[in-house]
Amino acid sequence: MTTLDKVAPGTQVRIERVDGNIRLLTRLSSVGLVPGALLTVERADKNRPVLVYERDTMLAINRQECASIYVEEVA
Repeated sequence: MTTLDKVAPGTQVRIERVDGNIRLLTRLSSVGLVPGALLTVERADKNRPVLVYERDTMLAINRQECASIYVEEVA
């Protein structure tokens, strides 16, 4: 298990757990980023937000928040 900020572009992952305050948890769950959700990392440039694709939606998540999202690579 690793954090979302360390995943290479083009990788499909499943969210295993999200650590953080209630504001972060509420914001992520409102767009469907909950444990069990499948994501594809589109871009992960250094010092820039991570772009992920989830259920027909492209989302930008900042690096600090990505460090709180634990994921497992999907084969």
